[in-house]
Amino acid sequence: MKKLIPLLIMIFSLAITQEVAAQTKTVSGTVTSVSDESPLPGVNVVIKGTTKGTQTDFDGNYTIEASNGDVLEFSFLGMKTKSITVTDSNTLNVVLFDDAQSLDEVIITALGMKKEKKALTYSAQEVKGDDLTKVKQTNPINSLSGKSAGITITRSSSGAGGASKVVLRGNSSTSNNDPLYVIDGIPMLNNGNGQNGEAPGANIFGSQIGNRDGGDAMSLINPDDIESMSILKGASAAALYGSQGANGVILITTKRGKDGKLSVNFNSNLTIDNVISLPELQTEYQSNSVGQPVAENGNVTDPKSWGVKASGLSNNLDSFFKTGSTSIQSLSLTAGNQKAQTYLSFANTLTNGVLPNNKLVRNNLNLRETANFLNEKIQVSANINLSDQRIWNRPTNGLYSNPLTGLYLNPVGIDLNIYKNKYEYFNPSTNMMDQYATSFDENIQQNPYWLINRNQSKDIAQRVLASVSVKYQVTDDLSLQSRGSFDKSFFTFDKKMYAGSDLTFVPSTGRYILEKTENTQQYIDLIATYNKNISENYSFSGVLGTSLTKYSIGDKLSLDSGNGKGLTYPNAFTIANFAETNNISQSVSNREVQSIFGSANFSYKNMLFVDITGRNDWSSTLVNTNTKSFFYPSLGLTGVLSDMFELPKSISFAKVRVSYAEVGKEIPSYATIPLNSIPTGQTNFIKPTFGVKEGETLQPEKQKSFEIGTEWRFLHNRLGIDLTYYNSKTTNQIFFIAAEPNVNGYTQNIVNAGEISNTGIELVLNAKPIVSDDLKWNTSINFATNKNKVISVHPSLQNGEAILTSPGVNGYGYSLIEGEDFGSIRGRSIIRNENGLPIVTDDNGNLTLETTDWETIAHAQPDFTLGWNNSIDYKNFTFNFLIDAKIGGDVVSVTEAVNDFYGVSQATANARNTNGGMIDVVDNNGVTKQMTAQDYYLKTGGRAGLLGEYVYDATNVNLREVAIGYNLKFENKFIENLRLSLIANNLFFLYKDAPFDPNIASSTGIGLQGVDIFGQPSTRSIGLNINVNF
Repeated sequence: MKKLIPLLIMIFSLAITQEVAAQTKTVSGTVTSVSDESPLPGVNVVIKGTTKGTQTDFDGNYTIEASNGDVLEFSFLGMKTKSITVTDSNTLNVVLFDDAQSLDEVIITALGMKKEKKALTYSAQEVKGDDLTKVKQTNPINSLSGKSAGITITRSSSGAGGASKVVLRGNSSTSNNDPLYVIDGIPMLNNGNGQNGEAPGANIFGSQIGNRDGGDAMSLINPDDIESMSILKGASAAALYGSQGANGVILITTKRGKDGKLSVNFNSNLTIDNVISLPELQTEYQSNSVGQPVAENGNVTDPKSWGVKASGLSNNLDSFFKTGSTSIQSLSLTAGNQKAQTYLSFANTLTNGVLPNNKLVRNNLNLRETANFLNEKIQVSANINLSDQRIWNRPTNGLYSNPLTGLYLNPVGIDLNIYKNKYEYFNPSTNMMDQYATSFDENIQQNPYWLINRNQSKDIAQRVLASVSVKYQVTDDLSLQSRGSFDKSFFTFDKKMYAGSDLTFVPSTGRYILEKTENTQQYIDLIATYNKNISENYSFSGVLGTSLTKYSIGDKLSLDSGNGKGLTYPNAFTIANFAETNNISQSVSNREVQSIFGSANFSYKNMLFVDITGRNDWSSTLVNTNTKSFFYPSLGLTGVLSDMFELPKSISFAKVRVSYAEVGKEIPSYATIPLNSIPTGQTNFIKPTFGVKEGETLQPEKQKSFEIGTEWRFLHNRLGIDLTYYNSKTTNQIFFIAAEPNVNGYTQNIVNAGEISNTGIELVLNAKPIVSDDLKWNTSINFATNKNKVISVHPSLQNGEAILTSPGVNGYGYSLIEGEDFGSIRGRSIIRNENGLPIVTDDNGNLTLETTDWETIAHAQPDFTLGWNNSIDYKNFTFNFLIDAKIGGDVVSVTEAVNDFYGVSQATANARNTNGGMIDVVDNNGVTKQMTAQDYYLKTGGRAGLLGEYVYDATNVNLREVAIGYNLKFENKFIENLRLSLIANNLFFLYKDAPFDPNIASSTGIGLQGVDIFGQPSTRSIGLNINVNF
């Protein structure tokens, strides 16, 4: 605190003291709402006929210099303006009434503009910052789950600091389905490093170093800096952002300084984290290795667990996973006067993961200054946000270099604690320490304690986001605003793999990987806004603007000693020790977008609204195409029925809306000018292997969207219903197809083809069942259903299938198939008779299971999602809980298939305990036969097994958040108020069929949602939150 005070004094010294005339006096008071008597922050208080004014602070208080006889006007969007004449009293407390049957809500929309929600011609929802941080998460975007209709959030299984897959109204593109994130009206860059930062389809499964999630920029934001999030779900809502907003937009409004005394907020959040949804491992049948000699390197005679039944066995899960913790400490200061306001915050996040040696440390610093000049004709705002995050030993997904494979598959009866205390031994043949492990079977089994100690990694993510905005009020009706931002992220990945690791991907001398990636976005715009009351009945609001955005994505330097010769000297992890340079590479993707945009909004009697927008983008990726630019129009109409007609008194508000929009999406960088590459150590270029088909040209993806909705409120706004229907079709998808013989030597062509449709319904219910002096209950339900279908793909693709992830050595794939939902998980299944018995071929007693060819076995998309959010206040007590549900869809578990193959799953023990350990089957002649459980699971399970037998219902109902708090208020004390809360996140599942958490995926990239591949289990967090205002 002592260090911060001088800093604040220096900042505030820039403010200009307001001149006060001799005849004026100080008038102060509090502005409250008539509906709930709560203070209103941000109310404009202006002396009528002048530009002199102020705003109420967070507690609804204001102070202004005025003279007797001056008329003070109190105005706030969504409420009736009130005028009061100044008399002898120096105190004026004001109560504002709701605007007649209006929607008393203001929402942030495209370009950061505030609008009354009743005037919107499309569906949009806002989530307040307090609702996001009641139960805090390290990635604030995860806190939106269940709080907005139409949003689906899938978390990475890489734990704290991991990226999240966010989809609004279903997948619609083969290239990218992520929404645009906008902070204070300025688009931000959300690319990361790893799954989120690579080309579509890359690194989806088990790369040589494990399926790594490098996080994203959103996960670096301090949750306590967020004032609110607005979710613009449809094309109409996002049309002004053009190609950037084709997948919807999430608008983030951050906190800013306020006029008033110095205010300090301190928030302390501490939770204890424990794993849940662990696989069920058996402790009844031991491995045949038990009692047999152990090799010098720790290898046992049989890595599987198909031995005899025994007692006193145990698994190793409890001793491996540890109790984690998450601490988020945040301090913010706000202060200012009518001329200048300051917001300054600092946050520290410390997470000790549930896996040994896994740790996250993050620091955030945010400074925002706003100032008014020339009697508030000029408004200047500047912001700088710095983030630094470091993660040690981030959990990996996939089969390779993953400690969970060795943990789960450890032969039953072999004490893993021996391998914990002795994960390495001296190997005299190599004269160095080597891995001590039960098995290296299939190249996926390693000692988990070796991996966490001798395959260590470090991820560093740093971000600088600086922005400035200057707004000039030219006249009462016309304003000009220019904004600029510089957004740069730095990602470093450092992984050291010691000699002794599995030789498939780590040479005998070890392997060292160092990656440095930079992502940069530069943005500037100029916007003119004009608002005019044309007459008593008609008003007009128009926006005309232009913007320029430059991107430099994936500016990566990758240094990898490789899996060939590796390192010259064993375990000397430096790039100077690389034995060869074949795996050193450098790449970058640059593009630029120039845009003009505009909107025209017409209002008739404040009850009929017409909204027209248009945007034209000139993108550098359109080079060598017939399209020089692309245009996005939208048209919307809203009618407030409660203002047009005399409705029953029980109806407080009613409106209908309809909109249509067209948006597009840029062509991938360098798709029309494929690049040559220069191999390390060579002088000849390598020509590109793909390019545009001869005689054809590429076009941007195009989405046409229609939306209709209605909103009703009853019983003085105590019950509200918002219903939306939408339909969208996206054409000109990007596909890769086999190339015909051509002069360029391409083996693949990149082409436009295909169509994907999304149709859905969203329903939002809000209610205040109880409103009294002591007890208040607010409840809301968010319901959404989306039907997604791949209408067509390129006609040259066999069987109408576009393969995103080919099966390879694994038992699954991921494709887009005509007539099916987006993202078909492919696999093989057992053929069964009408009674459900497996059909086998009997070759002289050798029974072989009859299987299907590759077929669609699952789609992860739920039939509908449901969130039920509740807030109950009783005197000084508060109780909040959120139930988050996803109903329908299917998921696939490679984990269970491999566990079955090795005989470690509870399912294999149950089979051995039933029917004498035999499984009934039937041959092609209908004759009943029997297979041993071991024979059955060895032929069904495994990484290349019949994964159609490992499909589970993805339906799950989760008690997502719980918070029980108590508020303490202090009168005329140093501490203004204090809130203590007991909090819990992901407390338990009310219903779940899958053996893992279906809300976690192996990839946050374009594919493999709904596939579990030894991902870190989800965690339950319980703890305490303390919030203090000074």
